[in-house]
Amino acid sequence: MFIVLSILTGILTGILSGMLGIGGGAIMVAITVSLLHISQHTAQAAALAAIIPTAFVGATKHHKNGLLNYKVGIYLAIGGIVGGFIGSNFANSLNDNMLCKVFSVFFAVIGIQLLITSFKITKVKNKA
Repeated sequence: MFIVLSILTGILTGILSGMLGIGGGAIMVAITVSLLHISQHTAQAAALAAIIPTAFVGATKHHKNGLLNYKVGIYLAIGGIVGGFIGSNFANSLNDNMLCKVFSVFFAVIGIQLLITSFKITKVKNKA
């Protein structure tokens, strides 16, 4: 059952990644921690490894559609490499419970911000 749930998590993440332009790590971490009962640290590390091929496939498809801006992508990658090094060191300094709380609060704040932004965009489109 573990293998089936892991593969289904990957499929769901791949669909959402390609559709929404997200790496999918947050989805993988949330599902592996809550359903597969993997520690937060291990789930985050596994998600980072799994995102590499997922992001590659999504980026390839967007490239074929002429939507990939390599200049922006390279700048984001440079910052991501530096941030990934700093962030992974910070994550390793936290216990599993605290890391889970930081992860949860961060994505709750991001979710609320995106929801607020989506309503602002809808209002602007309705005025046009």
